Amino acid sequence: MIRRIVYTLVVACVMVACGGTGRSVEMHDTKENIWSTTEDFVYDNVDTLSKREIDIVVRYAGEHVTESVELTVMTLSPDSMVVAEPFTLHIPQLGDMRPEEHTFTYRRNVVLSQRGKYLFRLKPTAAAKGISSIGVVITEPETEK
Repeated sequence: MIRRIVYTLVVACVMVACGGTGRSVEMHDTKENIWSTTEDFVYDNVDTLSKREIDIVVRYAGEHVTESVELTVMTLSPDSMVVAEPFTLHIPQLGDMRPEEHTFTYRRNVVLSQRGKYLFRLKPTAAAKGISSIGVVITEPETEK
């Protein structure tokens, strides 16, 4: 009986730590802490009814970081519909207290209405110094859980 309780608690802790099924995170490292290449992120959607939040996550290197990063965000849906738009990441400048990671809101309350793979392509318009990795996080809004 005690083993079952411990097992259940361990499984619950792992699910909470991993974000459960309502969270998708994908990060890509940059070369030499300079983001200059196109990064593709794929999200395999199975839920066509729930709202989602889409964020862009940036991890910084310990050196000087660019103040803002202009980029193009392109989304390709499973039915081949393409949407591309400019987006700017305004990097917080806190001196030595700069966070090592920052999450930027890209979209809120989005319903991915088709099953299948969505491609999110992030491409900076110019090389961005001091960025060690870039990523996309897709979650269910807190009110939906």
